[in-house]
Amino acid sequence: MSGALTWKLLQPEFVQRGPSRFLAAATAGRDGRAPVALITGASAGIGAAFARRLARAGYDLVLVARRSDRLDALASSLHQQHAIEAQPLVADLADSDDTERVAGVVAELGEAGRLDLLINNAGFGTVGRYADLSLRGQRDMVYVHILATMHLTKAALPGLLRRRRGGIINVASTAGWYPLPGNATYGATKRYLINFSESLQSELDGTGVYVQALCPGFTYSEFHDQEAFRASGFRRERLPAFMWQTAEAVAEASLNALGREVVCIPGLHNRAIALLGNFAPRAIVSETWRRVGLR
Repeated sequence: MSGALTWKLLQPEFVQRGPSRFLAAATAGRDGRAPVALITGASAGIGAAFARRLARAGYDLVLVARRSDRLDALASSLHQQHAIEAQPLVADLADSDDTERVAGVVAELGEAGRLDLLINNAGFGTVGRYADLSLRGQRDMVYVHILATMHLTKAALPGLLRRRRGGIINVASTAGWYPLPGNATYGATKRYLINFSESLQSELDGTGVYVQALCPGFTYSEFHDQEAFRASGFRRERLPAFMWQTAEAVAEASLNALGREVVCIPGLHNRAIALLGNFAPRAIVSETWRRVGLR
């Protein structure tokens, strides 16, 4: 039993640190055309890290986010540094019209045989007891995390399946592995993304199209700098440094594992936490995270 658990913790490390087979395949045999990735939530954090890594690999990019100034700056920087095409696309995926517009771009790229990778990274968190939070904010979270992901994935699949190649990364979280008081809706939406991705990959086995649920833990980004987290009493310094990863490390692990791991949990410590969430009594896990994140 202990040997099996050790292997479950350590084996993904070899995959996530190895070269990306997906990137190697995507950049080969393109007849001079660059592969294309569309990334949501691309203006900061993990989304921006994906954009920088894929630009280095020679991908052309469609960068989706709400903040036009940041998108324009990132697109310009990547174009200048890597001589790739980077198209900013301003959209709020909590808005159904904007989601429909982005889905149209995804479908057009797929029809043209240009889309190689869709990264559903857009998301946000709130902090507080569900009874005290705005219903609008929780509803928007469900729309961004779940419905927009469903919509864009549905738009991408026909083109990917026709070409029998490509990938979809749905950015979930280790928060999907255990009860999360103070972030009840957030944790539930991330659990959906894990189950959705695993089920979808089973349906796509043998097609050449790969799906991944990426489950990062605590990541250095702007996510935990939001006022809601500060007001709740959350402080980074309460957690040991080893529990934090850079957005670049998360993106690298995800791309290296795409096509080899359906559920990618970067970091040995995060995999241990996920396993603990499966085996420890739920009441203990719930109370532990309540003490960390909710005051």
